[in-house]
Amino acid sequence: MSEKKKLTPKQEKFAQNVAKGMKKKDAAKQAGYSDKNSTRAGTVLASDKNPVVKKRITELQTKAADRAVVNLTGHLTDLKDIRDGAMRSGAWSAAVTAEVNRGKAAGLYVNRSEIIVSKVETMNKDQILERMKELYHETGGVLPVGTLIEGEYEET
Repeated sequence: MSEKKKLTPKQEKFAQNVAKGMKKKDAAKQAGYSDKNSTRAGTVLASDKNPVVKKRITELQTKAADRAVVNLTGHLTDLKDIRDGAMRSGAWSAAVTAEVNRGKAAGLYVNRSEIIVSKVETMNKDQILERMKELYHETGGVLPVGTLIEGEYEET
């Protein structure tokens, strides 16, 4: 029967430090390896030469990743609970916000934006006046106060 090889306290601390995102050299120093040998120790400890340490780093990273994963079902349930609590409290704005966020998380809303680039510098006077007329009609005649558009245009 083969006995499972255990890590030394220094190796365990090194593995935990690496799993937290530390550089190998810093993780080795923090674990108690000397400054002089920390670069080499970090490289060797995390290599295939030390499969037990390498496996422990992977285990710790996997555990952390599993805890960090946001489950869509859980997220939607949490938002539903927030919405329901807000509704019970009469906080209608918060309830609506929670419900909209549930819809966004579920993919029911599509965030769409349109960018139209039109450089006035490249347009002649007639094109600018035509565009201003189009904008005037598109906005229902709402222009900033004091704006005067010269030129011919059709009245509606």
